[in-house]
Amino acid sequence: MDMPIDFGPYDERASLLAQKPPASLLRRAVLACNTRWFNTSWLGIVVYVTMCCLNYLIGYYAIFVPLGWQQYKERGEHDRVRIFGDLVTVGWFALGFVSLPWHQWEQWTCIKTRDCRGFGRFMAWWLGTIVTFFVFGYIGTIQWLQISLATKNLSSRQLGVFAATFAVIAFVIVYWLAKLCPTKRCRPMCNPTTARKVVFIRLIALITLLFVVSAALTSADANHTYHLHHWWFGFVLIMLSTAALDNWFDYFLQGIFWTFLTETLFNYGLEFGHFFI
Repeated sequence: MDMPIDFGPYDERASLLAQKPPASLLRRAVLACNTRWFNTSWLGIVVYVTMCCLNYLIGYYAIFVPLGWQQYKERGEHDRVRIFGDLVTVGWFALGFVSLPWHQWEQWTCIKTRDCRGFGRFMAWWLGTIVTFFVFGYIGTIQWLQISLATKNLSSRQLGVFAATFAVIAFVIVYWLAKLCPTKRCRPMCNPTTARKVVFIRLIALITLLFVVSAALTSADANHTYHLHHWWFGFVLIMLSTAALDNWFDYFLQGIFWTFLTETLFNYGLEFGHFFI
């Protein structure tokens, strides 16, 4: 006779011990298969997706259009079909991110914590996007900054700006990597669970492989120029941040990365096949 299926409370620790995963963090990242997450509620999904779509409307209608920061002002304001299509795109991106099983955005906001610290994390995330809209918009008005890294004969000033930008991104990556082995003093603020560390290692390995292969293929084709779109940087950085979300600074960073993606939608428009060219 078959044993009845047990739908009782899930004990993750007991499950991990039963499967006896390899002790090494690196070996677990490669070999472990177990996962279990049920912490995202309907309220968390609705709030996350709604706020991301609202940020699009704020960025476009309340910041870029009134201040004349649209990239293609001669085309006029977007029609309702374009706005709706962009909102659907933002919504699908947001739904994908918030539904990732390791993304603990909801767990550390006031949706679950019911306290001022949770509200502070939520506001850090939201303000990260809004503040960066102003920074991005203003930078777009500076003529000598409206240039691609793929352009030849860049001035020393332009190269310096690109170097500073990539240095900041490198700092963020190093910060995330440091969270894999936090010091005793930093653990109360920066100590993701082992399962989320495993996910982060896997994500960064896959993304690194993607960038290396794309650079090799594009560079070998004389008809294409290797050009990394900043919306793709936004997508990648949001993805990585989902596995490294612990404190208000992490929430603020993810808000900034959302601007990379959202601003591209209403200021340029995405071509999903053109990530690197």
